[in-house]
Amino acid sequence: MAKKNRIYDFDDEDDVVIDKKTKRRMERAKNRETQQRKQEEEVVEEPVEESGPDVMSEIALLCQENRWREAVLLGHGALEEAKAEGKEDMAFSLSMAMTKIEMSWRRQMAAAFMSKAKEMLKKEYLLDVGE
Repeated sequence: MAKKNRIYDFDDEDDVVIDKKTKRRMERAKNRETQQRKQEEEVVEEPVEESGPDVMSEIALLCQENRWREAVLLGHGALEEAKAEGKEDMAFSLSMAMTKIEMSWRRQMAAAFMSKAKEMLKKEYLLDVGE
């Protein structure tokens, strides 16, 4: 028959009789807890710059709403501001984003032009056939 782990508890906590297996489990649990506490203490959060609303989020929102012109204007303004303040990382990321946004804006304008041209050709074809 298998032996069961038993903890005999007396009135005084120091007088507790524990078998070896249970004692090892308790030590492991304590070690894990101390390691977790150390890791939580070591984690140092970097201070977040409170520069107002996030420009990239606003630009992305404008792009999702197909307001390309406003997104480009906001992006160029933010790019110039980042360059003036000396934020090289922000300026680089904005310049890369602006390239993509401008290409998307051109693609959208070309698609709108093609759509309008097809509608116009359909109307012209109907006028030619009607004569």
